[in-house]
Amino acid sequence: MDIRYNLNRLAYFVATVDSGTITAAARQLGISKAVVSKQLQILEQEIGTPLLLRNTRHMQPTDAGLAFFEDAKAALTQANNAYERVLDRDQRPKGRLRVTAPVDYGMSHVAPFVARFQGAYPEVEVDLFLNDMRVDLIEERYDVGFRIGWLKDSSNLARKLRDFEEIPVCTPESFDRINAKVPQDLSAVPFVRSHALEGQADWTFTKDGLQETITVNGTTQINITLAIRAYLMEGTAFSILPDVMIEDDLAAGRLKRLLPDWSMRKGGVFMVTPPGQVRSNALKRFLEMGRSHIGRPG
Repeated sequence: MDIRYNLNRLAYFVATVDSGTITAAARQLGISKAVVSKQLQILEQEIGTPLLLRNTRHMQPTDAGLAFFEDAKAALTQANNAYERVLDRDQRPKGRLRVTAPVDYGMSHVAPFVARFQGAYPEVEVDLFLNDMRVDLIEERYDVGFRIGWLKDSSNLARKLRDFEEIPVCTPESFDRINAKVPQDLSAVPFVRSHALEGQADWTFTKDGLQETITVNGTTQINITLAIRAYLMEGTAFSILPDVMIEDDLAAGRLKRLLPDWSMRKGGVFMVTPPGQVRSNALKRFLEMGRSHIGRPG
């Protein structure tokens, strides 16, 4: 097979576009700025068209450069994966993984999973960052992120671990006092809202094809599920939370589901990875083990 262009030049070009400058690309690649600059010039001569617009502060791809970038990145990924399948086939997973997850889910599910994963693969170093803010996996250089809810359109690759349903809950003592028979019975009950729900005040319940929407009576907002649970334990309020976050509390009887015959919104728990990523053995095992240990079929 005739490979017309040097794959290293494709790597220099992709790194330059990803990082934004030749200086940053050279630092990332561990080579000199002069080498990157020279190889980019040669690449443009081989292609026969400008790929980058340069000034003293910034660099951005031309229209042709953008199109070439996508194809070059895909070609590099395919080539690296081919090498990786051969070179890493018998190697034990090792290296570092950067993982991000929401605070609540990270504490209750991801951190215990990471402990089990590192027990199985002690040569892998995992940096776990818990953050309720939606982070850019590529910009922040994360290998994998956990997402709960409804995914927005993006080029990231997502694997669903399981489904969840939002449910109204309170303590067993409050359950008897609230005595809700239909959703409207909850309208006057004090409500504690999760910040993760972005200030939602109207909630829709469904039963036997019938939909009923209520406006909750909420003056309190808390950003951590554990804190919401603690709040509920001390008062007569109720909250609406993903069932995945309170399974243990429901099973142990610390919380009780209101209106169990009515259903609410359903969402998903996902593992998300950046597009075009060269997957190390460590990341492959993390994704495989995550699907079997964390997830359940949706």
